[in-house]
Amino acid sequence: MRNQKSLSSVEALLILAVIVIIGNVGCSRQVAGKTLSNAGGALESGAMRIQQQRGQPKKTDKTANWIAYVSLKDRFSLRYPKYWSVGFREPQFCFGDVSKFVAGATADLVAECGSEYNGQIYVFSEEGNQLDKHKLETDKDFYQNLSSRKVIVDNIEGTRESGTANGQFSEKFEEKYTLPGLPDGTKVVVYLFYTHDRTYVAEYDHRIGEPDILRDFELMITKTLKFSN
Repeated sequence: MRNQKSLSSVEALLILAVIVIIGNVGCSRQVAGKTLSNAGGALESGAMRIQQQRGQPKKTDKTANWIAYVSLKDRFSLRYPKYWSVGFREPQFCFGDVSKFVAGATADLVAECGSEYNGQIYVFSEEGNQLDKHKLETDKDFYQNLSSRKVIVDNIEGTRESGTANGQFSEKFEEKYTLPGLPDGTKVVVYLFYTHDRTYVAEYDHRIGEPDILRDFELMITKTLKFSN
C-alpha cells in the first residue's frame, strides 16, 4: 500500500513538472512571437519612411543652369536666366560707359542707348562710397511705400530698398530736372553694397503692364552675385 501511495505521489510530481515545462514553452513562443511582430513592425515603419523620403521632391538650385556673366571693369560676376534679353539696345548709339549689366524680360525692355530708358534691370559699380546717392530714402518726395532691410550677399552686408514711384514724371518735370523720372506706379527694388572701396548698385524697375521678373531678379542678386577685388 505504501509503495502504491509513493508511486502515486511520484507520478503526480512528474505530471506537474510536465505541465510547468509545457507552460514555459508556450510563454516562450508568445514572447518570441511578440518580438518578431515588433521587429516586423519596425521594419515596415522604416520602409514607409524611406518611401516617403523618396517621394519628397529634391531641392534643386534654380540658378545652376543660368548664364554666367563677368564684368572685369565693374568687378563683379553673376548668373542670369536664359530667357532674359541682355545687352544695350541700339549699341551703335552708345557713348561713354557701357559696362553696366542691363537686362529685361524681352528685347524691348532692355536699356536703350541714346535715351533715358534704363530698362528693367541694371547692375554696375563705381569707385568710392556712393551709397547715399543711390538710396531711395533720399528721394522720399518721389516714392511711396518705402521700405528698407539689411541683406547679406557674398558675405557682404548691404541693404535692399523698395518703393513705388510717384510724382516723378510730368510735363513740367524737365523744367526742374535734367532727366525725366519713372512713371507713377513703377515698382522699384534697389540692392546697395559697399566693399573693396566700390559701391555696387543693382536695380529692378517694374512699370505697369510689363512682365514681372522680380523673383528671378531677387535670385540673381542673393544667390549668384559675387564681388571681386
